[in-house]
Amino acid sequence: MRIRRHTGSAPGRAAGPEAVETEDGTQAEAKQPRGDPWKRFARDIGLIALVALVGYLFTGYWISPGAIFASELAVPRVLELPVAEARDRLGKLGFRVRVEGERSNPVMPQGAVLWQDPPPETVVPPNSTVQLVLSGGPAPVNVPDVIGLSLPYAESIIEAAGLKLGRVDRVTSGQDAEVVLSVRPPPGNGRPPGSRVELLVSTGQGGGQ
Repeated sequence: MRIRRHTGSAPGRAAGPEAVETEDGTQAEAKQPRGDPWKRFARDIGLIALVALVGYLFTGYWISPGAIFASELAVPRVLELPVAEARDRLGKLGFRVRVEGERSNPVMPQGAVLWQDPPPETVVPPNSTVQLVLSGGPAPVNVPDVIGLSLPYAESIIEAAGLKLGRVDRVTSGQDAEVVLSVRPPPGNGRPPGSRVELLVSTGQGGGQ
């Protein structure tokens, strides 16, 4: 059978699949070769990966716009700052803040940042967590037991402990005059440094004041 191949399109007719003419004058469509299935598979995988990447970038930008495009940052110094100010300064730079509790400190005011990790000027990625430990202020001072001591001696012991002598009441008792009968708050209780301690002392056998 003799086949004559036509490569052009007939006038007024849209171009279509290549046709061949058989010996009897009729035309038949030539079979088109199928594409490589592995190429189609690779193309589909590439499209899926591209869509996933775009979705990840969009989600990350929506949650934290600075996390995608920002470079690494140096942690600022927030030591000795009030915790509210430290949170604000770190948050504006994109850092997360976690407070790890308090520790007593005789100098640092209560609520100020006593310790930070990472240390100041450490370069870390955006959205890193900065841990803070706050000052609990000076440690409590135990009220000394001065019952049975003379008032001047009791006062010196109270002041040596970091407390102050407060109100002194006097009552008649069988004890010698100016001897401490009771202490408020009771001995052993913890009080902030500088707190006042009240005493009840004896006036001796005479009348009370």
